Amino acid sequence: MASNDNGISKTKSPSRYMLGGLIRHPLSITLATILTVVSILLVTIPTVIVGLAVDELEVGGLSTQFVNYVWLIVGLGLLYMAMYFVVGYIWAVVTLSWERDARQDFFEDLQDYSMTFHDEVDSKRLLSVAMQDISWVRFSLNPALRNILGGFASIIITGVLLSIIDQTPGLIVLFVIPFINVPVGIFTSIILVGTPIYLLYAYKYANAVEPVRRQRSEVMENLTSRTQGVFQGIEVVRAFGKEEHEQAKFGEVSKQYEKRVAREGQLAAFYLPALILTAMTTIAFFYGGYSVWTGIITKGTLIQILGLLVALEMLNFQLPHMLLMMRGGFVNAQRIVDILSWKEPMIEPEEEVAEINWLGDIEFNHISFKYNTTNGNNDHYALKDLNIKIPGGYRVALIGGPGGGKSTVLKMLLRLYDPTEGEVRIGDVNLRDVRTSTVRDNVGLVEQDIFLFRMTVHDNIAFGRPDATREQVEEAAKRAQAHEFIVELEDGYDAMIGERGMTLSGGQRQRLAIARALIQDPKILLLDDSVSAVDAQTEFLMRKALDEVMVGRTSITVTQRLRTLIESDLVIMLDKGRLIDAGCHDDLLRESELYRRIFERLPGAKALLAGVAIKGGAQ
Repeated sequence: MASNDNGISKTKSPSRYMLGGLIRHPLSITLATILTVVSILLVTIPTVIVGLAVDELEVGGLSTQFVNYVWLIVGLGLLYMAMYFVVGYIWAVVTLSWERDARQDFFEDLQDYSMTFHDEVDSKRLLSVAMQDISWVRFSLNPALRNILGGFASIIITGVLLSIIDQTPGLIVLFVIPFINVPVGIFTSIILVGTPIYLLYAYKYANAVEPVRRQRSEVMENLTSRTQGVFQGIEVVRAFGKEEHEQAKFGEVSKQYEKRVAREGQLAAFYLPALILTAMTTIAFFYGGYSVWTGIITKGTLIQILGLLVALEMLNFQLPHMLLMMRGGFVNAQRIVDILSWKEPMIEPEEEVAEINWLGDIEFNHISFKYNTTNGNNDHYALKDLNIKIPGGYRVALIGGPGGGKSTVLKMLLRLYDPTEGEVRIGDVNLRDVRTSTVRDNVGLVEQDIFLFRMTVHDNIAFGRPDATREQVEEAAKRAQAHEFIVELEDGYDAMIGERGMTLSGGQRQRLAIARALIQDPKILLLDDSVSAVDAQTEFLMRKALDEVMVGRTSITVTQRLRTLIESDLVIMLDKGRLIDAGCHDDLLRESELYRRIFERLPGAKALLAGVAIKGGAQ
């Protein structure tokens, strides 16, 4: 849950999120940046030396100086090759580390959010963001950010070298440096005039493509969501023979994605920035030829100038694409930040209550609660002014129709949600003053919709206590009447359970869930209709085990079972989130007409009531 130190402050903006991970490796990213600039120098300087070598060859022939130039060019080329791999390796290590840390932090932050967050945000969207968006942000750092840094470094280095080399007649460039008359050469002027135009159109190109990239990302999220949904519900799809229907729906989304990609390709086909770079080089080539013919510059100088311009073009040809990728990274980062900046309604206490009597009374003081809904209808209360006290150590049965609020009561006690109004107290301590981790160490749940993880039987049972020994796991399984079927599996307790436990029967899954709760040894045990999917014999054995484990602790069971109602110390009747009545079974049977009607509809109730009536008449 949210606290004052939850790390969200680090993700207030996309840029801060993107660069925050790089700052974790200050030495590496600094070294990578410096070496990137050095590698650009190693690309541009050899073109200058080639020009010097050509002039030396024309004047002195194959002189020692010319040979030295050749060896220097070879040495710089080899050094550049080595530098290229070193720079690439460092950038890869830093950015892959960023991606690993970002995905780990994202996963950990999601674990801290309450169930309200998971009610509002689709799990398929979380999967898309965790896998796709984080990867795209990493691509915006490497190669995008790396090439952008190299591109701007090449512009500066080329400009400096050209200003030194360029000896053509000077021009007055007033619109480049306002109010200052700066005489520069023709070739330098080409750079000064062409580069801003090139960067302007590169920026405009990135702006034009960004909405398309955003739409493509959204359609991909929809595609991922639909795929995951079909695979998760494949049994239902096949049971109703809807394979072709789902294939058609998937095809529609695929066509939408195709259209977004095609639109991006159309924009890329009319790549104006590339034409500007080509035009700059072409103008320089023609004027350079004229300058050599008229003797303004030497052949070596022309080679130097054209070499610098060609190198500049090669280094910056993909700059608009890199800017686009960088802008796209901001879009993806914003999607991540939106999730990480979600306002958490459940706040962890800064200081936890020192001692809590978990075997004390449980009080629901005027509890009202409503789930946040995504359709905007937030007026329905799952619980409304629930006010009841449960003595510690009692066996409690919750009964009521669908939507009565029974499962919500259990979620309040687990602190999966905090009440919208009122307070839940255990041992006279408000649960808001207890950390969620402490609550779940002392309150165990056997849920109605059993979820088992894709791991071994042993690990599923020991999920709440990873340090549990094999003997403890087996003991919990025996008490839950699960040991017998476990040892019949091919690998016993080391058998791998299929996704969501689909390789097991409903009764087997429930027995494993009960074992998972028992090994935690909770002070308060919550059972959400936990024996609904077992046969009568297994239910009898499980009830016997639960009878043993319920001794000395408070237990609350959502049930429609006769035996549970009869043997409970307290039966609570709920309807549409409101308390209808409460008391022991015998009192409710005598005094509550509604309870009697509900009880009579349960399997075996009429025979039981008839037996009681006969017995009473005999007496």
